[in-house]
Amino acid sequence: MKHYPLNEKQFLADLRGLLQIKSVNGGCGPVTDEAPLGKGVYDALEYMLALGRKFGFRTKNLDGYCGWIEMGEGSRLVGIIAHVDTVPVEEDGWLAPPFDGTVIDGRLYGRGACDDKGPAMTALYAMKAVADSGLTPGKRVRLILGGDEEAGDWRCMARYRKTEEAPDCAFTPDSEYPVTYAEKGILHVRIYRALDEGVQPLSISCPNAYNVVPAHAEAEAGGVRYEAAGKASHAMAPHLGVNALVKLCDELRAKGIDHPFLRLMENAGPEKFGVAFSDEPSGRLTVNPSIAKVDARSAELKCDIRVPVTFTDAQVVEALAKAVAPFGFSVESEFFQPPLYVEKDSPLVATLQAVYKECTGRDDPPASTGGGTYARAFKNAVAFGALFPGEEVTYHKTNENWALESIWKNYQILANAIEAL
Repeated sequence: MKHYPLNEKQFLADLRGLLQIKSVNGGCGPVTDEAPLGKGVYDALEYMLALGRKFGFRTKNLDGYCGWIEMGEGSRLVGIIAHVDTVPVEEDGWLAPPFDGTVIDGRLYGRGACDDKGPAMTALYAMKAVADSGLTPGKRVRLILGGDEEAGDWRCMARYRKTEEAPDCAFTPDSEYPVTYAEKGILHVRIYRALDEGVQPLSISCPNAYNVVPAHAEAEAGGVRYEAAGKASHAMAPHLGVNALVKLCDELRAKGIDHPFLRLMENAGPEKFGVAFSDEPSGRLTVNPSIAKVDARSAELKCDIRVPVTFTDAQVVEALAKAVAPFGFSVESEFFQPPLYVEKDSPLVATLQAVYKECTGRDDPPASTGGGTYARAFKNAVAFGALFPGEEVTYHKTNENWALESIWKNYQILANAIEAL
């Protein structure tokens, strides 16, 4: 392992400047031709590009959707993919202003601290370290910065692919260590049917996001209102939450209420839905009943499904349609993001794993996930960092923060990875 020096004070000052730019996805100021994702995203991109130029690197702004910073020479291109947009901020409960970058007890607080402004800045400084070391890597290294990651639409990556060179290999420091070599496909389905007058009146409301386990649901039946509270979690791991919609439907059935939607919900899981698919690279399929709306005319359930990498969305939709047909429901696919799968013994995975082991002394095997990262945007790309095994995951939460000790470790790992690739 090569140790690279770092001006920690200057690094934190530059990162704090980035954190102070409010680049909340979908809510960061005026949308213009120059700033199609909002002024905040544009300003964050320009901030990073200006810093890249200060370091002596080549830069390019791609119409305000994304940008890149490049060092080195050669035909081979190594990509590092990060994003400068963030999720919104809850108003209460922060120990420090969320758009400030305050250090408290050795931890840097702020929206984007670890998702993903902190890792983006760490990657840029790692590039500078390799360049300042006088090493000639014999390749170009390009930090690709997107501005539309959190919405899931990834208009930024679509804009990049439209005109820019695809990297020969790439990684994104927007997940966890060690290498994440497989990411399940993400499928959103709508399960629906019309209701006739003979069906017992029932109203159910569960507005929610697709990728979140619902924490609240309510219903009305026979003039009585019902509510259920659950625990939110990411849809990639629904077992970590408590699904309020499932709880509510269980309660209604226990009250003796009979309804097609309740019969559907009684079967709303991989086994009874006929989609208990699994494979060795990525594990089991998961189903999160996310959104529901039932009234006198129709019943609708929307689910987030994480599909093992060796299965297709068509296989899942076909099996699901067969399972729900006896209840009078139909299925349509609303969104599918294909999976990511890079072989464990590929040169990319092997090289990054070796760097991780050398820098940390740990021999953790490469992993798979139900989550989705920018690695899906390119071939031969994986997630690598930035959180270590056992490290608290605070992204998307109140008091998002990143331990300074973790930042310094990441800096060394990323610099060594740039050299090794």
